[in-house]
Parts: sequence; C-alpha cells; structure tokens
Amino acid sequence: MKLLKSKGVRRFLGMIGGFVFAILGFGLLQLIEPIAIAPAQATLTQFSGRTLLIASDADMVATAYADAKLDRVAGIEDTLSIVPLPLNVQNPQLSKVRVSNSVMSFPHILAVSPNGSKAYVAEVRSRPVDSIEQFNTIDQMPEGKIISVVDIANPTQPKVMQTLKVGKNPAHISLSPDGQFLAINLAEKGKELAIAPIQPDGKLAAPTYFALNFPGSANSAVTWHPSGKFLAFTTAYDRDAGGAFIAFYQVQRKRDIEIQPYGNPIGVGNHFTMGKFTPDGKFLLVPDLKWRVYGQRQLNFLMNPQGELLAIQLDEQTRQPQVVSRLKVGLSPEGLAISPDGTLAATVNMRRTYLPNWLPAWRGRDRNSLSLVQIEPQSGQLSAIAEYGFEGLLPEDAIFDADGKSLAVVIYNERISSPKTGKVEFWNVVQQPEPKLERTRFNLEVVRGPHNLAIAR
Repeated sequence: MKLLKSKGVRRFLGMIGGFVFAILGFGLLQLIEPIAIAPAQATLTQFSGRTLLIASDADMVATAYADAKLDRVAGIEDTLSIVPLPLNVQNPQLSKVRVSNSVMSFPHILAVSPNGSKAYVAEVRSRPVDSIEQFNTIDQMPEGKIISVVDIANPTQPKVMQTLKVGKNPAHISLSPDGQFLAINLAEKGKELAIAPIQPDGKLAAPTYFALNFPGSANSAVTWHPSGKFLAFTTAYDRDAGGAFIAFYQVQRKRDIEIQPYGNPIGVGNHFTMGKFTPDGKFLLVPDLKWRVYGQRQLNFLMNPQGELLAIQLDEQTRQPQVVSRLKVGLSPEGLAISPDGTLAATVNMRRTYLPNWLPAWRGRDRNSLSLVQIEPQSGQLSAIAEYGFEGLLPEDAIFDADGKSLAVVIYNERISSPKTGKVEFWNVVQQPEPKLERTRFNLEVVRGPHNLAIAR
C-alpha cells in the first residue's frame, strides 16, 4: 500500500514537473524572435492616386487592449488626415479634421465615394469623458452611434458635412461600387445591418435595417462585391457556431432594397477579420486571426498560432461559394491589402504588439510583420512570397497605391509613455525579377492611433 502511494505521488509529481517544464520551455522559446527587421534603406519611388485618407483614434494607446489604460494626452483628438496624391516626398502636404472614430473594430471603418469627393467614417465607440483614464476592461469604452460624412473635394480644406445617428456601435462600413448605398454593421439585435442611401450631395438618407440572424452574438464585417449584386459577411469567433463563418447575401434593388441569403454559410475559420474582394470579384480574401484557439482569453493572445489567409470563390453559376485556397501567414493578421491588378496581397500582422509594457519579453511583443502573398488570378490559389519585420505597435492596415507600385502601412504608436503621434510607413513594391517589398526611409507622422487607410484612386 505504501509502495502504491509512493508510486502515485511520484507519478503526480512527475506530471506537475513535466507541465512546469513545458511552460518554461514555451516561455523561453518566446524570447527567440524568428522574424528579422527589414532595413529601411530604399528611396520611395512614388505613391500615386488622388488622395490618401488616414483615420486616427486618439482616445487610447495600443496597449489599452491588454490593460485598459488609455494614456490620454490633452488636446489630441480623433482625426481624419487627408494627403493629396501623388505624394510629394520632399514636401508632403497633410490636412486634418476632427472626426470621431475608434480602433475597436477591424480596419473597415472608412470609405471613399467613387468620385473621391466624400469620405464616410464609422464612429464604432465614442469619446470617454475627460476624467476617465482607465477602465476595468477596454470593452467598457462608451458606445458609438454615428457615421460622419466629410467633404474632401478640396483635400486641403476638409469639412464634416453630416453626422448621422444610425444605431449602436457602427463597427464596419462598405460603400456600394456605384456610390449609391452605404452598408453598416451594428451591434443591435434585429438591426445588425443598416443600408443607407447616398443622396446626390453625398449625405446619408435614413437607413433601412435588416436582421441577419447569425447564431449567438457573432460580430460581423460587411463587404460589397464589385458588381454591387452581393454582400459578404465575415464573423469573429462564436461559441454557439463552434467557430467563425462567412456568409453571402444577394442584393436586390426594387422599390426598397432587399437582401437574401446566397448559398450556405461557410464555417471554416476561427476568428475572421474583414474580407476584401479581388478587383474582378472572383475571390473573397479573408484573414483568420486564430485568436480563439484556446478556451482562456489570456492564452488566446499570448499563445495564438500563425494566422491564415483564405480565398473563397464566388461563382454565380453554382450559387455555392467555396474555399479554394488556404495559406499560413504571420501572427495576428488583422489588416489586408490587395493590389489593383489582383495578383498580390499583403497581410498586416500585428503579431503580439498589443501586449502591455510590464511584460518584459515575449515573442511578437516588439515587432510586427507583413506577409506578401501571390494570387493566381484564375484559380485563386495563394502562395507565400516573403515575410518582412518592422517595429512599432498595433499596425492594423495597409493599402496599395493606385498603380500597385507602393504600399502604405499604419503604425498606431511606439512603445513610449503618452505617445502623441503614430505614423504611416511606405514600402516599394518590386515586381522584377520576382515580387518583393522594399522598406523605404520615408514615413508620414500623423495624430496618434492611425488604424485605417483609404485611397481615392
């Protein structure tokens, strides 16, 4: 009996020791950083288009996601910055207008009219009162309600021309290709989708509301198809659904706009961000953050595996969209850019730069990456080209210029106390002999918290 007890104790202690050893081993591995920092040596060749728009959330720093400490700076407010293009590298021009917006969604809160004269900005969450410096959790940020319409016809003198209350926490928006309707995601039961007509002067008319009836409380991001005939919805993780899924709806424009489910939802993911269609509309590309692999919140963000990029084919003949390719990319790939010719994609991998300052060292805490991906235009097959490291915290978005020869990437802020600025970095896109990115020495300093980009081409 004593021998049995002794063996049982030894077995138990061995299990505990093995567990502790495994945790320590994993922790030590986190000190090894496999992603090299790309040298900023190249000269920016160009950044073309009509205007570049940058949305900045000044209400919180990047690490507030982890500790809910906002680290606010008096006098610095949410801002929409407008940069006339083509970019003048020697003397860049930048105009600013105060517009309420929030990083507490995916980088899908900014849209530009087809003629480049109006910008639409979702508030997501609103400004905390001045006395608030910290919450128990960042989810306590006050509710947002509005969409702002900004006149940018003269990019040197932007003006807010309308703020319209549309519902609780307007999180993501997508403008129809013809500029006639704005689709808006809401966190409101029975009104998860709003579609607002665009009036001739660019202002929003009263929206029509739709119930999406997705299972549980899955958050969603809407994207309009280039034809204007479909809407795609990507969802974050939902416990009731057992993961994340992608759903398509057909849009019918009769006297009133109507939407109907198109095919069956595709349940293949873990924690999707927003989707973007290739310019020809054949494929929807969607990053998967892999933020719900474990059942415990802290583990999800400390030990998340590589993210993934999915390509989904939308075929009007079969009426059932299908996944045609899946590719591993970097850690936490929240942002996505697709080149104008539809042959390249770049995921913006924030890795784990959202981790707080008190955590001294952890893989992904101090550097981000870009994953450059080749898209086969006919089949939608995705193939990895390279992954490039760079510094800064919480880069959420990137965008190609009008010619596809340059890439702009936002950096929310640096890991310093009470940052006042963020920046936009610029990379050259080199096509020959093989596609690659070159990090340039040029960057634009903007109001702290840049998190979403848009371009009028």
